[in-house]
Amino acid sequence: MNIEFRGVDIQITDAMKSFIESKLRRFHRYLKEAGEDQVEVIVSISAVRSRHKDYAGDSKPIVYRVDMHMYLKNVPHGSIHAWEEDTDVFTALDQVLDEIERQLIKLKQRRLEQRRVSAKLKEQMHAPEQLPPEEREKPLVVEEDLIVDKPMSVEDAIFELESNHAFFLPFVDIETGNLRILYRKKGGNFGIINTKCRLM
Repeated sequence: MNIEFRGVDIQITDAMKSFIESKLRRFHRYLKEAGEDQVEVIVSISAVRSRHKDYAGDSKPIVYRVDMHMYLKNVPHGSIHAWEEDTDVFTALDQVLDEIERQLIKLKQRRLEQRRVSAKLKEQMHAPEQLPPEEREKPLVVEEDLIVDKPMSVEDAIFELESNHAFFLPFVDIETGNLRILYRKKGGNFGIINTKCRLM
């Protein structure tokens, strides 16, 4: 991730940079599909004297405006922007980062929905003709190996399940080390079976 800092009438301190960089790291799960090396972030911070006096009526406080632009270069419509103003620069930064996270979640959900629609259309185009019940063969039972990738959170498991269009996903919970099975329920919800089998 390439981060560019721009200050207008303010010196962007190491503390501000460290605060922004640590908060941006929490967006890793939303950006891994886009490729973090393809993400560019521009943070602009400006300081202006308020037109209004503070509550005590003694002076006009300094107001900080934070603008953040995030560009996901290889994602269609992957441009995100948020801004906020506050008399405390860290409060403004925190609120802007929260808004960027909300927009990233919406973008991810939109892309998942597009994939679902695309997969459904493909399935309909290649669906075999329906045979009458008496002509259908009985389903075969196919034995498959249980493959469990690296440990992950429930949120990451849901994303993986959605990406693969699967009905269930066994995974090792990153917090407990237990084998859990995530599955789809009617109505679009998900369920989790706790096997209590510890694999870590």
